[in-house]
Amino acid sequence: MADKIAVLSIKGEALKGLEGETAQRVMRHLLSEGRGKSVDVFEVDRDKSLTIKDLYAYGKYDVFVFINGTVFITHEGIHILSGIALKRKELSVIVPVSNESKILQQRYAPPFIYQTISVFKWAAQEIYKKFKDGVRDVPEVDSFCFAFRKELLKSLPADCNLVDLPQIVKDSKFKFSVAKGVYAHRYGNVYESGRDDLLMHVPLDAKKVLDIGCARGFFGELLKKRQRCIITGVDMDVELLSDAKDRLDNIINGDIENILDKGALGIYDCIVCGDLVEHLNNPWEVVKKLKDHLKKGGLFIASTPNIMNWAILFELLNGRWDYVPFSILSGTHIRFFTKKTLMELFEEGGYKIKGIFLQGFEIPPQGIEFIAGLKNIFSEINEEEVKASEIVAVAER
Repeated sequence: MADKIAVLSIKGEALKGLEGETAQRVMRHLLSEGRGKSVDVFEVDRDKSLTIKDLYAYGKYDVFVFINGTVFITHEGIHILSGIALKRKELSVIVPVSNESKILQQRYAPPFIYQTISVFKWAAQEIYKKFKDGVRDVPEVDSFCFAFRKELLKSLPADCNLVDLPQIVKDSKFKFSVAKGVYAHRYGNVYESGRDDLLMHVPLDAKKVLDIGCARGFFGELLKKRQRCIITGVDMDVELLSDAKDRLDNIINGDIENILDKGALGIYDCIVCGDLVEHLNNPWEVVKKLKDHLKKGGLFIASTPNIMNWAILFELLNGRWDYVPFSILSGTHIRFFTKKTLMELFEEGGYKIKGIFLQGFEIPPQGIEFIAGLKNIFSEINEEEVKASEIVAVAER
């Protein structure tokens, strides 16, 4: 008889809003592939006071896999963690490696960037190929995800709230091990990117810069360190702006589409929109109106995800269009561009294109094979554009 696994997923931590909802859908998609005769998945709200004693009723399960917050892990990963827990009786708690972990021995970078669920699965498979079922004993763990046999329940306080289990596990004297071949994705600080790809295009003599979608103001802070300039940041998120106000000269809270209609934005030497146009209801109108706030000869620098990326084409040909947080198909993206249509966005707004740049990352073997297949069918396809994840446009007023 197959071993029974219970996956306990605690919701309500890390990502919030629409991106949080998007992440929950990705988690359900990944875990649902493992549902069936051997795996059952239970989602638990953080405000529900389930205790360890309540888990006694789940006595039919041999292994429990606990997931706290936004964690992407494949069903194969769940089975591998559980298999190690059952085979290695001397171990109490087994955790996966992750791109984001406070514990050095538990931190592992994926072999390539993943924009879609399929590519994430490939990354997890590559890590398993390298390490298999290998484990490393460690004195402590980052307990965002861990597996344990049901016997461990007897070692835990019966009145312990389920949401407090990670901390209790960390504070215990259990024997911990890292499953080096099991990969789990977590989100770190996604708003602290320096964006050197945009910074390099800002003129050194630009004195007044408008950063739309400034987030915590990290880009503006780096720019101010490089040159003497006054930076005004615009963002809808009040929480992000609370950090930006200490880094930038001026901040404006609100939706740029509404702010433009009020006509009180000022004139700038350079306007920067890092991954913003894909979030706008009417980017064509916004780009056109922003021309009135850019001095003659000034530069508009914008980046956006590339919807022509090979991974998106692969998913479409397999009948999928899955939104994944902070990717090309982010849950908050409502407009999509290719190299040509991004150029047209600025040309129709009355700008002159000074440069258009494609940015890509390492591609997995499956991606290289897929692109080669596309080339065989569509010989005219631009391979550089298909490989790119991001497009940067530099336009002049």
